[in-house]
Amino acid sequence: MRGRNFNFLPLILLIILASALMTYQARRASPLAPPLLKPLNGLVYGVMDSAERAYSFAGGIFQTSSGRRIKALEARIASLNRQLGGVTALKLENARLRALLGLKQHQPRYVASANVVFRGTSRWANTFVIDAGSRQGIGKDMIAVSPDGLAGKVTQVQGDFSRVLLITDVRFAAAVRIERLGQEAIFSGTGTPACELKYITNDIKVQKGDVLVTSGLDGLFPPGLRVGYVSGVTRGDGFFQDVQVTPYVNTSRLQELAIIK
Repeated sequence: MRGRNFNFLPLILLIILASALMTYQARRASPLAPPLLKPLNGLVYGVMDSAERAYSFAGGIFQTSSGRRIKALEARIASLNRQLGGVTALKLENARLRALLGLKQHQPRYVASANVVFRGTSRWANTFVIDAGSRQGIGKDMIAVSPDGLAGKVTQVQGDFSRVLLITDVRFAAAVRIERLGQEAIFSGTGTPACELKYITNDIKVQKGDVLVTSGLDGLFPPGLRVGYVSGVTRGDGFFQDVQVTPYVNTSRLQELAIIK
């Protein structure tokens, strides 16, 4: 309550004095000046009751004011968190676009950049639609890449849109090379984030962490594109090993990409 100043000092002094007299009276065998103290007792109890009421009233005002301040601070913190989230998102987008620009400047086969505008909903068919097509120079079987590596290939083209088949799709395959060994193999999607390396015989010493790049032997993908790394190897009783591959490109988070010839 603004504009009002409560001075509790006289009231506190009166309560202390009355309490001292009452304590003194209680310790004596006989009352001290009963005719004087009886009215004083009533006065003291009345004053103490009024003081308690005033304290409760002031406490209620304080609690209400504190509650409002806490709510205002919580709202301010929530607003700042939202602003910080927006700034962080802009920084991440700026970093992705800078990386894509670097890819454009250093990739001689570059055709166009595009944004992902629609993702396929099928569990096994991993595709998405990008906002660039024949008007931007994109053609069927061109390659979709990101700064991290191979992302997929173009399967359908329209004026301003194209459909991209991702490397995780069950229909995707590419000729690759195990860099450490120089061994040729076939990379294949499985419909899940864990892809596979086919036709690796048990006598080939594939190791976890081995890096795979495109070999160019399929006549579709240019050589040297980063594909993924070996994340699991199982040598069974059959003729071929079971080799799992994790792609370098996280297709579930891909938002921008480049198309190359």
